[in-house]
Amino acid sequence: MPKKRRKLDVICLNSKCKHFNKKGLKNIVRNGKKKNGTQNYKCTTCNVSFVRTKGTPLYYSKLPKQEVKNICNHFVEKNSFRGVARVTKHALNSIYRVADKVGKHCEKVDEEFLVDLKLGMVEADEIFSFIKKRKKIASAKASRIMKSVLTTHI
Repeated sequence: MPKKRRKLDVICLNSKCKHFNKKGLKNIVRNGKKKNGTQNYKCTTCNVSFVRTKGTPLYYSKLPKQEVKNICNHFVEKNSFRGVARVTKHALNSIYRVADKVGKHCEKVDEEFLVDLKLGMVEADEIFSFIKKRKKIASAKASRIMKSVLTTHI
């Protein structure tokens, strides 16, 4: 008798699948593990295999999850790339790669969630002054977005 399928909190990432992005269905089954220990999953509807980390900064990363978190914590503390590499004992290129992946992921999250914000004059001014104080850190794109928000709500 085959094993009873359990509901997993993993979704099918194949855009051509009829169960694409639908959570709570029993179409995802565990399908072994990768060499680095990451659980492999398979959609029984479209027969596509994938790992849980797909679409995250941890995808194709050989560093353990805890190490990536540690590196990100050093970024939050405004440590230099060389300083982070020295403290974590990783190569400088690895630190650059993690920063690039995390930065691109943050941009995607910003584009997804920071849409059609109904900000009042006070909120927009607070955000703009926060970015203005940290001009060296904030990207030019963020400044342009905030200027457009300010001009549309004035």
